[in-house]
Amino acid sequence: MDLSSSQINQYLWTQSPLLWITDHKIKNEKGELLEFKNHKFLKDIFDDWSPVQVVRKASQVGFSTSIVLKTACAAHFKKYNIIYCLPTFNDVKQFVPTKVNQLIVNNPILAKWTKDKDTIFQKQFNPGFIYYRGTFAQKTLDQKMEAGVGIILSADILAMDESDRSDQVILEQYESRLDASTYKGKWYFSNPTTPFTLSQRKWEESDQKHWFVKCPHCNEWQYLDFFKNISYNKFVCQKCRRELSDDVRRNGQWVRKYKNREISGYWINHLMCPWKTAAEISKNYETKTKQYFYNFVLGLPYTGSDITVNRDVILRNVDLSKPNFQENNVMGVDQGLKKHYVIGNSQGIFKIGETDSWEEIKNLIKLYDIKVAVFDALPDLTEPRKIRNEFLGKVWLSYYKKEIQKADFINWDSNTFTVYSDRTKMIELLISELIESKIKFQMKLEDLADYINHWSSVYKVVEKDSLGIERDVWESQGEDHFVHATVYFRLALERMGGDTTIKKWENFPKGNINIAPNLH
Repeated sequence: MDLSSSQINQYLWTQSPLLWITDHKIKNEKGELLEFKNHKFLKDIFDDWSPVQVVRKASQVGFSTSIVLKTACAAHFKKYNIIYCLPTFNDVKQFVPTKVNQLIVNNPILAKWTKDKDTIFQKQFNPGFIYYRGTFAQKTLDQKMEAGVGIILSADILAMDESDRSDQVILEQYESRLDASTYKGKWYFSNPTTPFTLSQRKWEESDQKHWFVKCPHCNEWQYLDFFKNISYNKFVCQKCRRELSDDVRRNGQWVRKYKNREISGYWINHLMCPWKTAAEISKNYETKTKQYFYNFVLGLPYTGSDITVNRDVILRNVDLSKPNFQENNVMGVDQGLKKHYVIGNSQGIFKIGETDSWEEIKNLIKLYDIKVAVFDALPDLTEPRKIRNEFLGKVWLSYYKKEIQKADFINWDSNTFTVYSDRTKMIELLISELIESKIKFQMKLEDLADYINHWSSVYKVVEKDSLGIERDVWESQGEDHFVHATVYFRLALERMGGDTTIKKWENFPKGNINIAPNLH
């Protein structure tokens, strides 16, 4: 039987909300035609029907409009029932009239779909229903579980907007309403808060797609990183340091970090948005709180730079489930009365220790075939210089520099094999990565006792300079040599490429990326 053009379109629209939006010239809540020149990063998300998906996003990137339209298409074309969650019922009362209702008013086809059963808390996008619900009910944990906030509804999709700021208990309770569905869609979308929310845990389990761009000057593929791609209020290539245009940022593509994971994950930040300038982003870094900058500009969870590393943090990062192959090893050495060292690679840290002897440090370089070592240059500069010259190209001497109010805080001088870094920013970076479990330890916990004690002595104070400008300073109330040895280890890892080496990623871009959505 031959299909009519309308039947073919109906099938195509069922699979591709993006095609339907384009064909019907859908307008946003302001009455403006939806455009994808500046929002190319939303295209693949529109047409991704993976049952479990998570989007870690910055603010004001056009995402809320896209998810309202995507859920409307799911209800109409796929006949799905959807529970659309927001943090509070007051959020629902503001969101539905200003966002959902205005989209319906500005698009006659949506008005046609919703002519029946149209309220703030329930809309029938004929034939499927969308139920708009809040999560916080100001009840105790026991009352939440007994209240049955969502148990009278059955659904095919649970769309959790601003899920990090929602009641996590209620979200998990709503998940039980998907049991009767064959699709069982769980969609998590949020400005991140901390790494420990439901959606951020799902992100860690996802394929973690990043927006990669190609430098037109050196052909280097890279995802945009605030600390590596912005310099002197310009976007620059991480490799050749030449300027990247808005078109380069605009015309990227999604690339999976992990190839064989079922959860589909995306990370959207302001660096991907061509209407956001490098100067604007840098100003936010310098003037906004760190929590604001990480959550709303970078679209990343924030743990707080004043959170210290304690035994529980280290314990959470101990991973003995797989061996460390001890390849491409790097080393950090802090010197004082003793030399404290940290050895590892992108898999994790597998050896720490202390010694009186520079000769032992040299033996460790040979024994573990260290590719990059960063030494504290002071107070004894003579022996580190000798070792640098003996292992020329492998050993770098490190100096801390005073805090500066810009993003660049690591400077490598290849002529002298010297690295300069901002002490405060490096410690804060390290704390953040430990809190987020980005640095693993392939060591027994009992072998980390001194290491943990050194971290426990570190705390943050706020100082004012002669102009009255406040800045964070990390002090210690005891030995902290392993802290600084880890800073130098992290610098060595950075020099090697470490966990940021994009060429180690699976499915490196070769033409258009295949998202391979699970279509229903």
